[in-house]
Amino acid sequence: MSKPIGISALLLAFAVIATAQQPAKPTAKAAPRPEARAEAAAPTQLPVTRVSLYKNGVGFFEHSGRVTGNQSVNIDFTTAQLNDVLQSLTAVDLNGGRIAGAGYNSTTPLEEQLKALPLALGEDPTAVDFYNAIRGARVEVRSGTATVSGRLLNIEVVNSPETNNQPACEKRLITVIGDAGPDSGTVRTLELTPATSVRLLDADLHTDVTRYLQLLASTRNQGLRHLTLQDNGTGTRELHVSYISEVPIWKSTYRILFTDPASPTAATKQTATVQGWSVVDNTTGADWINVQLSLIAGAPQSFIQPLSVPYYSRRPEIGLPQEAQLTPQTHESGEETKTAPTAAPMQGKTLGSGNGAGLGGTIENQLYSQVPLSMNGAPRDSTSFQYLMPGIQGNGGAYGGTGAANLNQNYVEGMPVSAIASSFAANTETSTFDDYFAYNLAEPITIRKNESAMVPILQTSLPAESVTLVSYANARVSQPLRALWLTNSSTLTLDRGSFAILENGNFAGEGLLDPIHPDEKRLLSYAADQALHVSTGGENLTNHVTSVTAAKGVLRLHRTDIHEVTLVPRNAAPTRRTVVSEFPVVQGWQLDSDPTPAETTPTLYRFRTLVDPGQTVRLHVGARRQGTTEYALTQSNDATLTYILSQSGNNTALQAALQPILEARRHVADMQTAVDKVNNHLKDLRSDEERQRSNITALATADKNSRERFVRDLNATEDQIAAAQKDLTTAQATLQTAKDSLASKIESLQIDETL
Repeated sequence: MSKPIGISALLLAFAVIATAQQPAKPTAKAAPRPEARAEAAAPTQLPVTRVSLYKNGVGFFEHSGRVTGNQSVNIDFTTAQLNDVLQSLTAVDLNGGRIAGAGYNSTTPLEEQLKALPLALGEDPTAVDFYNAIRGARVEVRSGTATVSGRLLNIEVVNSPETNNQPACEKRLITVIGDAGPDSGTVRTLELTPATSVRLLDADLHTDVTRYLQLLASTRNQGLRHLTLQDNGTGTRELHVSYISEVPIWKSTYRILFTDPASPTAATKQTATVQGWSVVDNTTGADWINVQLSLIAGAPQSFIQPLSVPYYSRRPEIGLPQEAQLTPQTHESGEETKTAPTAAPMQGKTLGSGNGAGLGGTIENQLYSQVPLSMNGAPRDSTSFQYLMPGIQGNGGAYGGTGAANLNQNYVEGMPVSAIASSFAANTETSTFDDYFAYNLAEPITIRKNESAMVPILQTSLPAESVTLVSYANARVSQPLRALWLTNSSTLTLDRGSFAILENGNFAGEGLLDPIHPDEKRLLSYAADQALHVSTGGENLTNHVTSVTAAKGVLRLHRTDIHEVTLVPRNAAPTRRTVVSEFPVVQGWQLDSDPTPAETTPTLYRFRTLVDPGQTVRLHVGARRQGTTEYALTQSNDATLTYILSQSGNNTALQAALQPILEARRHVADMQTAVDKVNNHLKDLRSDEERQRSNITALATADKNSRERFVRDLNATEDQIAAAQKDLTTAQATLQTAKDSLASKIESLQIDETL
């Protein structure tokens, strides 16, 4: 970021004059002119002196140089970059000069340029579109030996049906009407085939078509844009220009070198030489010659607005008003009556003093003639005129805006005087943020436009430990990987990028790293370790109840779940291996293991294990969690209570506490059986009653003795039903008493037993 400069900043949004402060020494100097001139000097290039590239694909550029007198400077951009430049450009004259403005070669959108041509063609016309656009033009059509000259009537597309094993196809037919010689007035229709040629006979039309094609071709030549800044002043001065522009993202890549030969007894902790490089691409329109380059791993918010493209607003199209046509009419005759004379018309007055507009002095007379003869029954006069046009006032009304009396007090040739300032001072300070870090190159570099370069960004020695990385998840062990446990003991931040490992002069592997801040430790894997074999010695998931509590009809079993995993690494290499085993951190589980992890991340536990050559070791890792299962005893059955007792190991205290509830449940079950027995007896009696009633109805014409026998049976059945109803009432009352007793025992159950 730039250092604070005590100067007056000139923003291009305003034409301001900068006051001279202590000028900074320019990084690059343009050759000064021998003397200042009043007239503008020929444009000169302003070189790039500083470039800061960000990780979000934008770059901050500074151009610095000397200007003399009234001089213009050029800066070249691509069309894509110009939008960013117009949004962020700042120009600073350090010695009292005045930035008069900036211009660039603008381009009208092709769509708008095509509208100005007589041909009604778009950017991507078809042959049918072209012939429709030139209808009525004089053409000469050659098809085989036939030649037809005349005016083009139309072109049509017809579908040819499938005939004689020929597939269906489209045909394009043009119709020409002869206008000279023996073919004058003759209508000829010809098919457009690859052998058909059409020549334009109208010179003006040929010119229009040529212009259309030139416009299409010109769109390929609008890649480079030239921005010209005009700086007016006297003497030789320092000019600084800065802006942001879209650039390719710079990339980081690292080399990690180990030069000490490894031995079977060597320690796994070593010192690695880390070299950092950055790949930088210059796709701007200017060369970077001896520029100060900064590579910043930050992403300030940035966006693109198409400011360099002329923008056209859509305006509504309002049709012209149509006047009503008068129709002849007759009028009744009547007697002449005397009426009060109408007021004399207002005399013409010149509007424009005060707040009025400088309209002609006859406007009131012109408008007065359009006022009705009366307004609400009153004769036409000045009052009715003002009612009709309230925006017009006699002495300088509001119609038309500011009047001549106030002109030139607040406006000077259309520009507000308050917007013209002689100068203003700006105090600029740089800020740093924790998530921003930069590589500021000490030596200037040169990268030509459309070229790329690898730039060294760091070289330092860092402690590194060679390890083998193993991950365990979902009952599976990953492929063991060679890795480095790298500690960033420097004051630099290693940016995200790729890295390559070189051991004893040989390539050992490569990988990717995320940003590593100072004093941060990171695992970097780069190759498979084929000499280490890891298997699982078993995985167990067990649980046991630790305590039982009960209150207000709810019984709770408090349990502990235990998850145990054993990894068995075997080292077949001739050197010692430091194995780093990763286990996932599971929400709700607490690690219960010995040894403890060497490192813990938000998602992983990492255990360090030393395995000598030919040795096999076992790593046991356990985790536990506490859980609770609740049972509503009012909704539990005997099987549930039996399960609860088995989970508690048939704890005697729990058995004694649950025994009254179990007995009460059995009593309720017995009472329910009694109620069910009475209900079944009632059901049978009612079935007999229904059968007997049906028999009596069927014997309506039978003898008296037969009917009386069935009536006696029916009466006996009804007596039995009445007795059974009393038994049911008694049984239901006994059942309800048993249920109430069970609910009371459940509600009064209190237990807190540790198992």
